[in-house]
Amino acid sequence: MSTALRPRMGVNKDTQFFTDGLQAGKLLIQHCKSCDQLQHPPGPCCKHCQSFEWDTVSACGEGVLASFVKMHHPALPGFDQPNPVGLITLKEGTRIIAQLIDFDPDAIKVGAAVKLVMTKCDDELTLPLFAPADK
Repeated sequence: MSTALRPRMGVNKDTQFFTDGLQAGKLLIQHCKSCDQLQHPPGPCCKHCQSFEWDTVSACGEGVLASFVKMHHPALPGFDQPNPVGLITLKEGTRIIAQLIDFDPDAIKVGAAVKLVMTKCDDELTLPLFAPADK
């Protein structure tokens, strides 16, 4: 019996840079050239000033856990149970939602320092997951 694959992200011309960056081992964040703001998730224009002029910055991979949930039901193929998912405030200032790994599920705390762990899930999918900074 084969292991279920994780779901794939929707990719379009506005998000292609993000998935390409993950494949290259980089967490790229959209940066507005007009107002110098960062935003995630990516979009066609800046959510702050509506400019269509943007580029990307590479996140350093350090952050703080702003919030989290431990998903128990339904059990999803391709994910460990329980499945902790965090809202991470990156050092750069923007936030990202990602799975938490290498945490004791009963010891996850808001405010915990976390670090990026680029995880190759299969031949086609690399995801930005976050682990405790001290591991």
